[in-house]
Amino acid sequence: MLTGPHRAWQGAPVLPPIVLETELKFEMAGVREGCAYWQAKAAGREMPLHADIRPEEIPRLLPYICLFDIRRADGILDIFPRLAGTKFEEVFGSIHNRALDTVLPPEIVARWNGAAKRLIELRRPLRGAGEVLHEGKTFMRFELALAPLSKTGAELDMMFLICQFALPSDSAIA
Repeated sequence: MLTGPHRAWQGAPVLPPIVLETELKFEMAGVREGCAYWQAKAAGREMPLHADIRPEEIPRLLPYICLFDIRRADGILDIFPRLAGTKFEEVFGSIHNRALDTVLPPEIVARWNGAAKRLIELRRPLRGAGEVLHEGKTFMRFELALAPLSKTGAELDMMFLICQFALPSDSAIA
């Protein structure tokens, strides 16, 4: 139904899921470095501890890194950003230490939760790439590494994310 110059929509739009791959062939140098850092910290274990991640060891990567708590209650998965890098927040707004459903549209939250579910299923680092589907920023593309973390070593209860953004015209991403 049309109302004036705008269409009236019922409900939130449904976005395609973030496509995640187990083959870690990164194009963007920062994402490649971030995944290599995670792998070094895992040191042969399924995942490193949250305490193993030391910001002072990776100051150049900090603007691109996010650390999320993974919470499960009554069969519902929720991810909560403990740390959000400045480059990430330039694209998605201030999310650091804020419930995602209070700062992002439901379709973006669902997309991110879907990525977290896939990480939980596979329990290994993943590569994702695509277009930013937030606030009309589809002209930007992203590449990310998503990897499991644990607070205690007993369960996957956090995720390490490193994400870089680029314009499609960027021919060489460093």
